[in-house]
Amino acid sequence: MKALVCFMWLFRPHYARMGLGTLLGSAAILASVGLLALSGWFISAAAFAGLTLSTAHLFNFFVPSVGVRVFAISRTLARYAERLVSHDATFAMLATLRAWFYRKIEPLAPARLMRHGTADLLNRVVADIDALDNLFVRVLSPSVVAVVTVVVVTVLLSTFDPAIAAAALLFMMAAGLGVPWAAAKSGALAGEALSRQTRVLRVRVVEGIQGLAELSVYGTWREHLTALDQANRALVAAQLRMSRIRGAATVATTLLSGFAVTSVLYLGVELVHGGHLDGAFLALMGLALMAAFEALLPLPWAYQYLGQTRAAARRLLTLVEAAPEVSFPEATAASVHDFDICLEAVDFRYTDSDPWVLKGLDFTIGQGRRVAMVGETGTGKSTLVNLLVRFWDPVAGTIRIGGQDLRHFGESDLRRMINVVSQHAHLFNETIRHNLLLARPQASDDDLQQALEKAQLLGFVDGLPHGLETWLGPGGRTLSGGQARRLALA
Repeated sequence: MKALVCFMWLFRPHYARMGLGTLLGSAAILASVGLLALSGWFISAAAFAGLTLSTAHLFNFFVPSVGVRVFAISRTLARYAERLVSHDATFAMLATLRAWFYRKIEPLAPARLMRHGTADLLNRVVADIDALDNLFVRVLSPSVVAVVTVVVVTVLLSTFDPAIAAAALLFMMAAGLGVPWAAAKSGALAGEALSRQTRVLRVRVVEGIQGLAELSVYGTWREHLTALDQANRALVAAQLRMSRIRGAATVATTLLSGFAVTSVLYLGVELVHGGHLDGAFLALMGLALMAAFEALLPLPWAYQYLGQTRAAARRLLTLVEAAPEVSFPEATAASVHDFDICLEAVDFRYTDSDPWVLKGLDFTIGQGRRVAMVGETGTGKSTLVNLLVRFWDPVAGTIRIGGQDLRHFGESDLRRMINVVSQHAHLFNETIRHNLLLARPQASDDDLQQALEKAQLLGFVDGLPHGLETWLGPGGRTLSGGQARRLALA
C-alpha cells in the first residue's frame, strides 16, 4: 500500500472536490435508506390505520408523503451531483498525475528511457495512470460512504432494539469487510495478471503497427498476428477470472443482505407479538437495512481490482524513482568567451558489462572549424555527439567547451550552445510552421522561409497547397525521409 499512499499525497490539490464527492455520495445513499425506510413505514402504517374507521380518519397522510417526495428528490439530485463532482475530481487527478509523471521522466531522457520501449512507456502513461482512477472513485469514496451508512443505520436500528442493531451490524460487517477482503485476496494475482497482460497486448499492438512495413516485406506478419492473438487470449482469460471473482462476491453480498433482513424480521416479530414494537416500524427496519446494502455492494469489486491498481502504481514509481544518468547544476558556474571543444582522455561505455565504445579519446576542435567524424558503424560517432549534449557523461576523462568543464553548465545554457539533428529526428503531429517554431517561437514568416531555404526545402513547401500550414501527420509520415531530415535541419 506504500505506493498507493504516495499517489494519495499527489492528490492533495483535489482533496476539496474529493471530500465533496464523498459527502454527496453519502447523502445519496442515506436518502435511499430514508426513502425505502419511510415508504415501508408509510405503507404499513397506512394499512394498519385503515383496518378500522376510528383510526383511518386520524392517520396523517400528508407529512409522510412529503417526506417520501423529499427523500426521492434528494436522492436523485445528490446522486447526479456526486457523479458530476467525483468524476470531475477523478479526471483532474489523472491530469495531475500525467503532468507529474512527465515532469519526473523528462530528466531521464534519453539514457534511462532507452531501457523501455515506446509501447511500454505508452502503457505506463495511459493504462497505468488510468488504473489509478480506481483509487478514489471506486475504493476511497465508496469505503467512506459505506462506513457512514453502516454507522447511521446501526444507530437507527438501535433506537428500536439493540439486539436487532447488533445482528444487522454483524451482517453488514461481513458484507463490508469480509467479502471485500476475500475478493481482494482472490483478485490480487488475477489483477496483476490482468495488468501485465494488458501491457503485453498493448506493446504487441503498437509494435505491430510501427513495424507493419517490415513485417509485410519479410512475410512475418502471420507470426506476429499469432503472437497478438495469444496475448489477447491471455488477457481475456485474466478478465474472465476477475469476472468470476466479481460474480462470487456479488452473490455473497446479496445472500448476506437477505440473511440480514431475515434476521431483523425474525427478531422483530417477537417484539411485535410482545407489544414492544409497532408493526409498521418492523417494515421500516427491514427496508432500511436492505437499502444500506446498496452502499456495501460496490466494495468487493473495488478491492478486487486493488491488486491491478497497486501493480500500476509500482510500475510508475519504478520509473520515476530511477536516478537520471546526468544531473545539471541550477546555473552555469562561469561565462564562456570562446567555443573550443576539447576532449581529454575520455572513456565511455553504456553499462559495466558492455565493451568500451570510446577509450582514451583526446582531441581539440577550435572555434570556427568544421570537422567530419568518419568511421564504421559502432565506432562511437553518435556516442560522441550524445556526450557533447550530456545525454550521458564519460566514465572517465573530461569534455570542455571554452575551457569550462561540460558538467559546470546549466542545462538551458548548454542547450543554447549546442544543436543536434539526430538520424531520426522526431517531427510532431502538427503543421510545418508549428514544428519550425519549436526552435524559435518568436520567429516570423521571413525567418521560417530563410531557414527552409538554407535547408533547400523552401521550393517544396511553397509548392504545397497549404504551405507552412501543411499538416505533417504522426512522426511526419507525409514527408519522405530526405524531406523530414531537411525540415529537422531547418
